[in-house]
Amino acid sequence: MRVICVQTNPNSEIESNVVNIDCLLNNIEATFPETGVVVLPEVFAVMGSDELRRKSADSLGEGLFKTAAGWARRLGQYVIAGSHAELSEGKTKVFNTATAFDPQGRLINVYRKIHLFNLRDAAGEPLYCESDVFLQGKDTSTFSIQDGSDSWKCMTIVCYDLRFPEIIRREISRSGPIDILFVPAAFTHQTGKDHWEVLLRARAIENQCFVVACNQTGYHSDGRKRNWGHSMIIDPWGQIISTAEEREGVISAEISKEAIQNSRVRIPSLTDRVFIN
Repeated sequence: MRVICVQTNPNSEIESNVVNIDCLLNNIEATFPETGVVVLPEVFAVMGSDELRRKSADSLGEGLFKTAAGWARRLGQYVIAGSHAELSEGKTKVFNTATAFDPQGRLINVYRKIHLFNLRDAAGEPLYCESDVFLQGKDTSTFSIQDGSDSWKCMTIVCYDLRFPEIIRREISRSGPIDILFVPAAFTHQTGKDHWEVLLRARAIENQCFVVACNQTGYHSDGRKRNWGHSMIIDPWGQIISTAEEREGVISAEISKEAIQNSRVRIPSLTDRVFIN
C-alpha cells in the first residue's frame, strides 16, 4: 500500500492554505491514482493567534472537516486530515481533532489530542500553554484501512503525544498490535532537530509498526516561530524509508504487511512483553 505525507507551511489565511493543499493534492491525484493513504499535518488549515484558532473551529461534518471529506472523495483515497479545531458545545475552548476519511469521504475515526503542551518558566509562570485554547481529549482508538485483501489496523496520535508512548501501549493492550501509527504534527524546529527522528524511530521499533509522521515546516506567526519539517515514513525495524527536508512538498513510500511480520518474527517483543503492576 502507498502512504503519502503532504508537508505544508500554513499561515493565518485559511483560504490560501486550503488552496495550497488543493494544488499539492492535484499533483498526488495525477501521480498516484491508485488507492492509498494521504496524511496532512496537525492544524493543517491555519497557524496564528489563539483567538484565530478558536474562530476557525468547526463542528464535525462541517467547515474544514467537510472539506477534508471532499478531498478523500476526490482522490478516491483514505485521508488522515491532520488535525483541525473542533467546536465543543457550551465551551469556549476547542478540541485539537484528527479525523480519518475513507475513499468515499466517510468519517471512519476521530481522535482528540490528549497531551497539551504547557510551557512554564522556572517560577511556574505560563509562557505558552495549549490548554489556554484546547480541551484535552480523553481516549484513543483504532480503525481499519482496506487495501485489496489486506486490512491495516491503524491508530492516530498528534504531535506532543509522541512523547507519551504509554497511550499507544495501552491501546495495544486493549485491542492488539497495530500496523500503522499516524503522527500529524507541528513539531518545532528547536526540539525537532534533536528529538523528532529519535522519538519516531523509537515508536516504530517498540510497537513493530509503520510510523507515518507528517509535520509542518517553515516559519509562522509573523516569522517568530518555526517548524522542523522532515516528515518521515519509518518501517517496523526503525528504518527511515522516506523523508522530507525543510520545504513544502510530498513524500511517499510503499509499505507491506511482510515487513511487519518479519520484524515480529525476528524480535518477538510484543508477545514476550511482561505486565508489571
